[in-house]
Amino acid sequence: MFAGKRHRVFRHNRGTSLTSETEKKPGISPEDRRMAFGAIAGGVVNIIKTVLQLLLLPVMARLLGPSEFGLYALALPTISLVTLLADGGLGNTLVREQESSSLVWSSAFWALQIMGITLAVAAAVFGVFLGYVAQQPRLPGLIALLSLSLVFLTLSVAPLARLTRRKNIGVGASADLVSNIVGATLAVTLAVYGAGAWSLAGQYVVTFGVRAIILNLAVMEFPRFEFSFSALRPHLVSGGIMVASRISEYAGRAVENLMLDKLFGTALLGSFTFANQVSKFASESVANMSWGALYVQALTESKDRIVILHRQLCRLLGLAMLPATFIGAAAAPELVSLLLGPKWADLPFLLRIFLPLYAISAICSQTAPVLLAYGRFEIQFWCIVGLTVGRLLAVAGGIWYGFTGVAYGMIAVLLTYSVAMLTISGEATGCRPLPMLAGLVRPALSSVIAAAAYLFTSSFFPLGAAGTLLGLCAALATYALCMVLLDWKNLREDWTSVRRILVKH
Repeated sequence: MFAGKRHRVFRHNRGTSLTSETEKKPGISPEDRRMAFGAIAGGVVNIIKTVLQLLLLPVMARLLGPSEFGLYALALPTISLVTLLADGGLGNTLVREQESSSLVWSSAFWALQIMGITLAVAAAVFGVFLGYVAQQPRLPGLIALLSLSLVFLTLSVAPLARLTRRKNIGVGASADLVSNIVGATLAVTLAVYGAGAWSLAGQYVVTFGVRAIILNLAVMEFPRFEFSFSALRPHLVSGGIMVASRISEYAGRAVENLMLDKLFGTALLGSFTFANQVSKFASESVANMSWGALYVQALTESKDRIVILHRQLCRLLGLAMLPATFIGAAAAPELVSLLLGPKWADLPFLLRIFLPLYAISAICSQTAPVLLAYGRFEIQFWCIVGLTVGRLLAVAGGIWYGFTGVAYGMIAVLLTYSVAMLTISGEATGCRPLPMLAGLVRPALSSVIAAAAYLFTSSFFPLGAAGTLLGLCAALATYALCMVLLDWKNLREDWTSVRRILVKH
């Protein structure tokens, strides 16, 4: 999958074959193998974190009650917004810099610490004002405690960038896993002893703190007492575009939620937000496995090699994400009824829209790390701005077309964004859309057939846990059978690509 030291000639079978024809024993460097294991570890950690959150949520809800959760919900948005600014986008841009450039790394470290402390103090001061307005005397203390996470976040940026540059992203995955387990354990312990909302705030801060400690211990690189704004300026410019992109998306979602609440009420907004967040989180948790790997490889490999790697990773993501989201969309009514109950009657319709769309969007957005590595992230920025404006227009259209019109408008907007990410970035990255999409045709077709198999199977059995489980098993078996019948040769080559990374020759 990743680049070796010797030249290879690749052939393309039906537009999707990605393996080497002439080299029997491809040279996989230790760095590339470490990178691959790190990417896989990151994916496993994301899955564990998701499961942990799903298990922790009902436990904490039972221990704390709605009022304590509500108090925490008042405090968290302030920190979440400031967190978008805390690293200044330097976490990704520093990866481009040679570690021998001590002036740049030292300047970045001191700039990050100044930024983290300043934002933490500003958030704490704002918390006093917010507590007075909301008439919640405990709110300033909660926000002050949560603001410590900003300092820990900025302490993590430089060591994580060094580890990523060394293609040792497995350490970052390990740090995430350990910190989340420690944070969850602390939250439950404090909640049992009656700490209330403080237990959630403590979990948030400790998670960032433990992560910062592990990352810094793994690197053990101390900055020099030197600073140069001019040396840091190129990184601040690139990082500024990334921060602007985050703020654009965050502001758009806030306005979008406000409009939905005014037009359709809080209950429908809750279903929309839940479907949006679950679909986005699930897709990004898988897609992030390849994002970091593709970014680092794009910094160090030739453009031709990155085109091949991009196509491979998009196909592998499609093999995993398309069946999961299509089958999940088909089973949404039964899953929602079993897990959430009848109050969420509007949710299945939205999940059937957002689950497949976010999977497609996440795959098409794999050009973003390549754009960042090539210094063309402004393309991603304008695509996100267009996405934000499009979503707001789709919601505004609900005045005339109702909520169903909003949902279908979201389909048009997300598909347009996906097409834009593929086509507009093609010249800058060299990753043309048609060869990449060709590798996804058969997985997509197999996923649609699998979703139909679920619907067909579930129609013959009574609704319930057993019938839903049987339908899901039938759908997965159908997907596997279709892929074997339609795409066996490329599946073998996909496995060969993965095995070259995981197995030493």
